[in-house]
Amino acid sequence: MKSKAKLFSIAAALFVIFAGIGYYAVKSSSYMDVSQVLKLNHRAEVTVKGRLVGTQYNARAGELYILLEGKNGAKLVAIANAKYIEEKYGPIQYLQWDPNNVVIQGIYDPHQHVLIVTNILEGCHSNYNQPATRA
Repeated sequence: MKSKAKLFSIAAALFVIFAGIGYYAVKSSSYMDVSQVLKLNHRAEVTVKGRLVGTQYNARAGELYILLEGKNGAKLVAIANAKYIEEKYGPIQYLQWDPNNVVIQGIYDPHQHVLIVTNILEGCHSNYNQPATRA
């Protein structure tokens, strides 16, 4: 009888551990709205979803600036390395965006109030006419 109780205790403990891991994974992988990101007061890796307001390419700096707007009108500038964008999606001048559905991963810097782009998950390549040049 003790072995069944011990086995049940181990199974229950494993269930709690894996449930906790699953909960953490779901919570940490969810998209944040622009307004939520702007409330952060520490440097953090985030996945942000917003509406595309505009883009500006600075060839001299080798950067593409992406302006996102949140549900409440808050705005955030995301800075992407132009070389990364062109390697992944092709020439910047031919990019097409889905302005209502842009999801970007990056590092938010609360002191500069900018998002340094590490990956564009949705919004750019979904409407791009050519396949991505690298996976």
